[in-house]
Amino acid sequence: MKLAIKKKFDHIDKLLQDKKYKEALAELKSIESTRLKGEELACFYLFISEARLWLGDYDIEDILDKAVRFFKNSRNNELFARAKYLNGCLLVCLGRHAEAREVLMESYLNFKRCDNFDAVSRVLNRLALVQFQTGAVDDAIGNLNRCIDINKKLDRPDKVLALLRNTALIHFMSGRFKQAIEIYRSNRSLILSGSDGSICRFYLTFAMATALQGDIKEALALISKTPELFGDLKREKAQYYEYLGWIYNLDGRFKDAEKTLETGIRLSMEIAPGSALISQSKRLLADAFVSLGKFKKALKIAEEALTVAEKIGERVEIAGCYRVFALVAVDRGEREKARDWFKKACDMYAEIQSQYELANTRYYMATTGLYDRGECLALLFLAREYFKAEDVKCHIDNIDRAIKNGDSSFVMNACAREIEEPFIAVHPKTKRIVELAENIARSDMTVLLTGPTGSSKDRLAHYIHACSGRKGKFVTVNSAAIPDGMVESELFGYQKGAFTGAEHNRIGLFEEADKGTFYLNEIADSSDAFQAKLLEVLETRTIRPLGANEKKKISIRIIAATNRDLAKRIQDGSFRLDLYHRLNEIPIELPPLSQRIDDIPALVKYFLMLRGFEPTANGNGEAIKAICDILSRRDWPGNVRQLKSEVDRLCLMTRGDPHQMVIMLKSHISDDRGALLETLKKTGWNRSKAARLLGVSEGTVRNRIKKFNICT
Repeated sequence: MKLAIKKKFDHIDKLLQDKKYKEALAELKSIESTRLKGEELACFYLFISEARLWLGDYDIEDILDKAVRFFKNSRNNELFARAKYLNGCLLVCLGRHAEAREVLMESYLNFKRCDNFDAVSRVLNRLALVQFQTGAVDDAIGNLNRCIDINKKLDRPDKVLALLRNTALIHFMSGRFKQAIEIYRSNRSLILSGSDGSICRFYLTFAMATALQGDIKEALALISKTPELFGDLKREKAQYYEYLGWIYNLDGRFKDAEKTLETGIRLSMEIAPGSALISQSKRLLADAFVSLGKFKKALKIAEEALTVAEKIGERVEIAGCYRVFALVAVDRGEREKARDWFKKACDMYAEIQSQYELANTRYYMATTGLYDRGECLALLFLAREYFKAEDVKCHIDNIDRAIKNGDSSFVMNACAREIEEPFIAVHPKTKRIVELAENIARSDMTVLLTGPTGSSKDRLAHYIHACSGRKGKFVTVNSAAIPDGMVESELFGYQKGAFTGAEHNRIGLFEEADKGTFYLNEIADSSDAFQAKLLEVLETRTIRPLGANEKKKISIRIIAATNRDLAKRIQDGSFRLDLYHRLNEIPIELPPLSQRIDDIPALVKYFLMLRGFEPTANGNGEAIKAICDILSRRDWPGNVRQLKSEVDRLCLMTRGDPHQMVIMLKSHISDDRGALLETLKKTGWNRSKAARLLGVSEGTVRNRIKKFNICT
């Protein structure tokens, strides 16, 4: 590169690093690019892309791609990584998050090869934003923590503070208020020793997290500390009005919110007209207009907010605009439109794990009159579960009032008391699951059951059906067992003559479950064809048997279950994202038996009763207690199913004598201890080798060493 142009580019690069993008762009425009070749031209494309990107001009894909290709072929890892980073940032701004994640990972790896840890930190910070926008909240937090570690080593306290704030921000935007507030409180002295900008941003976000948790008085006290710190901080000043307006909305002071947010929008338009400041402030103003009954204004301002939010890929705000559209449609009496907008909002909030906004939307849905009593109860219960977990008392009170006004209560469903086969629940986790199952049973919303093999997903599905009051059948389908060529005939049935060999009419599985429950086991392993047909039924609630001319309307409750990680299936393309959101209206995760040990004695007694035993009869009480104690101390990798099999085996081997069962179990314990001791000696007390030989996990070996009191 020629010396003169190199000096020019060094100066432009310094302007870019100082965020003086307009000045950098002016300098670049003074260069005759037609005279540049090779690396000089590639640097010109890189710098002009960077300046235009941060000034809000996203029409740079072509010139940025030229820079990427050149630096890739030149094997200049540093500039290639920088070009890729800008490419990733552009994709974020365009809302193409999946592509952005891959591009940013490539940038990260190349910066790492160059040992440029400052740039590595910058990329990880941006990657965390992408992960948050796509719902990978834990991954986002993990990357921010790595950024914090890097900047601590680089002795950059201001960066550490900014990253701590970002971490807290992601926690509170995803509804994890406890974690957000803990970060603020535990780092308060460190933050208050920083610059005015750091302190100002700290108070703003701390105030907002506090407000969202329900403490409006404390939030107003915190945010009142920020105006004296503004100085030349224009963005923070605009954010102050945005957050203060948000707090007023939460406090029901909608006229104050309107005035405050309008002031914030005017400031934001001067600073960054295409930023998240605008989309969020306008969406919050639309919320205020809805609450004030100004629905035309709400619709107009929400449409403006959506335009900005879609341009920059701000999915929290996109979903928020959908919710406003739903509430406007409710006011206009457009019931189906309102339901569709609410569904879109919930799907997006669920996808990005914005738990607070999802719970809030469910509360709105339940109070609109769009849904029947069972659906309302399910929506309110799900919202209440979240607010209870985060100790948001004001929202819990609102929900309880809504329940009272609807003449319903969170008590055990009347049908549940008459069920012959109850769902055993002693541990608090299991009790909450049963309470949820009983209260969502009468809705038509789809349920997705997840949890390890043998954790009682099938039993819970039966229990929900029994509590639902539905008169139709409980039809179980193994989603992975139907060949592609038979999907339509099995699911929809067929009429005589529909194909060669169709000699009579046959009802399909969907129709068989009409007015009942359709239970889809192993849903993660279903084929593409099966998923497509299921999605069609979920969307239309109609079926058409093969050979028929007309569709039939069906009324079914769909419950799906899997022990697989559906998120991984979606990422590798083997499971449809749109189907996942249709099935995941009510998610219920069953924990392994190791996390609900309190259930084991009750389960053992129940399984014994199923075999005809009365635990307290014939002086068997002490023996039954001993059986429960021994089995509660054992590992159950196969969960409830394995426990039941063991109880059945004991009954068969001892011909139903509880005292013989105790002897047999104690003998087994002795055998277990001896086998473990022998294996440990054989492997030189190497726990991991012993685990491999015994066919168990290393954790199991450690637990058994402790249980059997073996000295190593």
